[in-house]
Amino acid sequence: MKKTKLTRLLAFLVTLMICMSLTMTAALAAETDTAEKTAVEEAALSAGQAIQAEVEDPVSIFKAEVVRLVNLERENAGVAAVRELDTLYPLADLRAQESAASFSHTRPNNTRCFTIFGENDLQYKAAGENLAYGFRTPEAVVKAWMASEGHRRNIMDPDFSYIGIGYYVNESGRIYCSQLFYTPRSK
Repeated sequence: MKKTKLTRLLAFLVTLMICMSLTMTAALAAETDTAEKTAVEEAALSAGQAIQAEVEDPVSIFKAEVVRLVNLERENAGVAAVRELDTLYPLADLRAQESAASFSHTRPNNTRCFTIFGENDLQYKAAGENLAYGFRTPEAVVKAWMASEGHRRNIMDPDFSYIGIGYYVNESGRIYCSQLFYTPRSK
């Protein structure tokens, strides 16, 4: 089953389970006193949260773990953590997708990778990019980046304030990852 179909199916099942929980809660609440009603509502809410946690987006989990591991490496070296910047995530996703077409810091339109910042009105004081493909876990991709001098230099650069992680899977199932590092230009 394709990822989008599986995601839709899981979303439908979560919605169905929550609706059933709420319906059962309403029926039970009509038959119980106030104290019992509160307990049933809390149980239904808890069940809905547990179901939601089970179907959390694996790509978001992957990206969050890459950030955690990068910051762990920085912490171990005495370098301040980079913070996630929501604005960078779609740009990093685009760079991951572009790297599947042309695995290079030159974009498919033959411009430098850093043009993605200017195209999105992000003026930078410092910027960096790491690319990788073929790694199935956050641990494996961060380990590979740390084993490469240039990639490690980006990860450990104290001039970088923000990070965004990109993730793309091509039609044959190969995973492409990107890291965009960014420090805004002072105004």
